[in-house]
Amino acid sequence: MDAVGRASIVVAVESDGSRLVDFARAHLAGVIASAVGPLIARGAVARGDHPGRMDERVAVGDVITVDLDAIAPGDAIAPGCDPLVIAYEDGDLIVADKPSGMHVHPLGAYRTGTLVNALLAHAGARPESPWAAWRPHTVHRLDRGASGLVLVAKRAAIHETLRTALEAHRIVRRYEATVHGRVDAEAGTIDAPLGRDPALDYRRAVVTDGQPAVTHYRVLARSPAPTASAQATTRVALTLETGRTHQLRAHLAHVGHPIVGDRLYGSPLDTGLAIALRAVTLDFLHPGNQRPLHIAAPAGDRASS
Repeated sequence: MDAVGRASIVVAVESDGSRLVDFARAHLAGVIASAVGPLIARGAVARGDHPGRMDERVAVGDVITVDLDAIAPGDAIAPGCDPLVIAYEDGDLIVADKPSGMHVHPLGAYRTGTLVNALLAHAGARPESPWAAWRPHTVHRLDRGASGLVLVAKRAAIHETLRTALEAHRIVRRYEATVHGRVDAEAGTIDAPLGRDPALDYRRAVVTDGQPAVTHYRVLARSPAPTASAQATTRVALTLETGRTHQLRAHLAHVGHPIVGDRLYGSPLDTGLAIALRAVTLDFLHPGNQRPLHIAAPAGDRASS
């Protein structure tokens, strides 16, 4: 921060020749991407000593400055102070291990304390400066109550490549969950379309006109009921063939085995913000060099009751 109400960044060699609007969208990460263009249009982003223009090209060593007072509060994303566990990182992407109880994105009343807030701080944004080395682009979602791996691109082009791979089922996401009851089959597939639950709009359910949804499961361990009044539980490995909202939670509840702690889908146990569901591995081709990547969540935090 070089003056009251202003913050600056110096253009590095990898951004030489970029359009100002593209540079700002990539690095003004403490501002939502859709607000960056309007900031430039209003003259709130300067290149050197003059107001910047959208299409002008930046050069190595240029000083780009933003007027902090011009950023509307609703357009700002604050860097967070929550610990960030990183399972993998390189110049193109990062895989973070999200704890249960944390949202992935700022949402509604939850504007701080999310994974994106923590990633902003990791990328270099500070309370006094919204500039960062890169903008986090999350490739997929993970429910607030679940924990585990979230894939994040550091650039828009990498994000687009990974999103295309996800939609083509070339990113394999594996989970572990502890569910109520004894799952008798050693392995199987739940193939049942999902849509909004007619009884509760923010829940998903198996409906005849829903989107195709396929989940594969395999039993890892079975635990007997600890007391006469309690239920047995089963720990299962899960693989998504599709990626619908709440797919694993809705599918497991549909077959009579809701996830432990998932009160929304019928668990009799309330574990607060946590449910016994964890994203444990990711397998995909690196979008830069096309080499296979297998990323595993840190050991010692498997889904359990």
